[in-house]
Amino acid sequence: MLVAGGPLPTLCPEDFLEDFDVVTVGEGEDTLLELVHAFENGRLPTVKGIVYKKQNKSNRAEVIYMPPRGFTDDLDRLPFPARDMFDNQSYKNHYFKRFGYTTTSLMSSRGCPFNCDFCSRAVFGNRFRARSARNVVDEMESVKALGYDRIWFADDCFTLNKKRLLGICKEIIQ
Repeated sequence: MLVAGGPLPTLCPEDFLEDFDVVTVGEGEDTLLELVHAFENGRLPTVKGIVYKKQNKSNRAEVIYMPPRGFTDDLDRLPFPARDMFDNQSYKNHYFKRFGYTTTSLMSSRGCPFNCDFCSRAVFGNRFRARSARNVVDEMESVKALGYDRIWFADDCFTLNKKRLLGICKEIIQ
């Protein structure tokens, strides 16, 4: 089964159903986990937050939109990306050749209260939600342990909350 997710598939899921079996709409962590379990047990139609095609009685492909899944409020409960399963050396080589240093991304928050048309708001919504400073720095430490020189924050609104930002800085210093 091929699954697509992210901002563009969330905005236009039907466009991706030509090449993918299922599209996740919105945040994908809980949806993907449930999707794997449902696929193993033959219960695909019960998963919230997906779009897929199904043959109807006339043998035509019908697009099925499942009810949306809500947003994750407690971002600290989500595991860090399994970077140890990546080919980190290839990533590091690429960025080192291009910029002279190695880097990887990290997301410390989700959601954006503004109305720009270029961010991930389609996936993460308009309510700002953030990980704790300790959780963010723990992930930063795991990235450093993999040998990366730098981290770039992929948040749409990393600096939205000054108190939170200063809390992350204090945690880094500690």
